[in-house]
Amino acid sequence: MLDAHLHRLEAEVALQIKTLFGRFPELAGFAVQDLAADRDEVGLSQDNGDWSDDNPRLLVTDIGFSASVSREEREEVCRRIGTAISDVVSEQPEAFEVLRGRTFARTLH
Repeated sequence: MLDAHLHRLEAEVALQIKTLFGRFPELAGFAVQDLAADRDEVGLSQDNGDWSDDNPRLLVTDIGFSASVSREEREEVCRRIGTAISDVVSEQPEAFEVLRGRTFARTLH
């Protein structure tokens, strides 16, 4: 049963990522990292704007484009990636583990 749930979760993440790549043809790829992996302040609360063990955070990095884009387009892509990831994790918190440490790249056929 756990495998079926994980499979559905992977499919939901894949759909969100496919939608992003469809919406932004210039987007070549990006990575998702656990913010905790690069932080020493373990245990800080969210109240002061920092992450804690109880409230882990993901960070989108290494956003790449296959063509030049304007600063506004880059900001829009960054915002949309963040929103898509936040939506998935807020609806299904276990998606954090599915997304953490992953790199997503456009596939060409």
